[in-house]
Amino acid sequence: MTNTSYSRIARNARIGAGLNLTLVAALLLSVTPGPASAESKGRYEFEFTNVVDSTHGFTGFQSFPSINNKSAVTFVASRNGTGQGVFQMRDGELTTIASTLDGLVNFGNEAPINASGVVAFTATTPTGSLAIFTGDGHTKKLIADSKVNGLLRLGVGAPAINAAGTVAFSSIRTDLGSPSSVFTGNGGPLTAVVTTSRTGFGSFGNVAINDAGKIVFSANLSNGVQGIFTAPGTPVDIVDTNTHPEFGSFGDPVINNGGTIADAAFFFSSIGLEIITGNAKGITPRNDPANPPFTDSEHPSLNNHGAVAFYAFPISGTSDPTGIFLEVSGGHSLIPVIKPGDSLFGSTVNSVDLGRFALNDRFELAFQYTLNDGRSGIAIATFHGAKEGDDDQQ
Repeated sequence: MTNTSYSRIARNARIGAGLNLTLVAALLLSVTPGPASAESKGRYEFEFTNVVDSTHGFTGFQSFPSINNKSAVTFVASRNGTGQGVFQMRDGELTTIASTLDGLVNFGNEAPINASGVVAFTATTPTGSLAIFTGDGHTKKLIADSKVNGLLRLGVGAPAINAAGTVAFSSIRTDLGSPSSVFTGNGGPLTAVVTTSRTGFGSFGNVAINDAGKIVFSANLSNGVQGIFTAPGTPVDIVDTNTHPEFGSFGDPVINNGGTIADAAFFFSSIGLEIITGNAKGITPRNDPANPPFTDSEHPSLNNHGAVAFYAFPISGTSDPTGIFLEVSGGHSLIPVIKPGDSLFGSTVNSVDLGRFALNDRFELAFQYTLNDGRSGIAIATFHGAKEGDDDQQ
């Protein structure tokens, strides 16, 4: 593990010497899936870069940092002299997107960033409403306000943002009967993409949006079926508990620019889960649920090459695996990235976490960590593929 200079991301010399990232991605995705189990990390090259940590005036790092293809990382934390806020780090330069100095408090755990460096985030305003904003460190734009837009304050979901700056989110409304909608907005009036009804959708989970404006969302139907759907237009059913009765529920999905979705699917009759990717043609399992037996996960990240990364954790008292995993082959050949007990930055990892927008097309994973020596922070794990000379990479 390499601890590069504070908050500056080192590049792999082999990539810089001639292989472009598209070729590297193609090579990674051509790896033949191995046994359906977590493979030894020793076979793979990862470079770990410390983006920011608690020795630099930060505390209270939230769990879900985000990263874009320019390696800009956004995170929510508290900073000396600033208070809690949303921050961006790129090439060693720190930018404050928003903070308590702006009169905002209680920032949400997730602050996704788009290709241009615009960040979407939630916070409580001085009037007590919950609002969704976008910002780049220079200006902020109000997307939605729970009081102004008639949204239930506690029912506003986490935002997602695409390259055009369009934000998507779900929310319960304050109208009679407490209906819910999936909305999009970009600073003007909100657009309701789908809405609950007595015979259709009954409720929505969190959503994601790609650069073409396609939205993926989890939903409960009025007949009790749960599923993952895409919109706008007539909603497309990607997977549901009726056609896949082995599943009982789903997590918060993501979608890439090719229209592929990823999510965690939880089993109905047993403890366990399957990370899945898919589209209207069907779904693909990205892990073998029996080997290793993951018991819980929050959600996966997905890049435009179809690679997935996710954090899985065991039920207390079990010996099931925990940590961050990466799957690049299109099958279920998992690569362990980092876990509690691993060495990192001169100490030992106590815990790690990964959000929904944490894996970019450079195969960089932004994650939150705490160490046994008391430090905490945000880091990037860069995947450089199988080690040279490894016979198993063919």
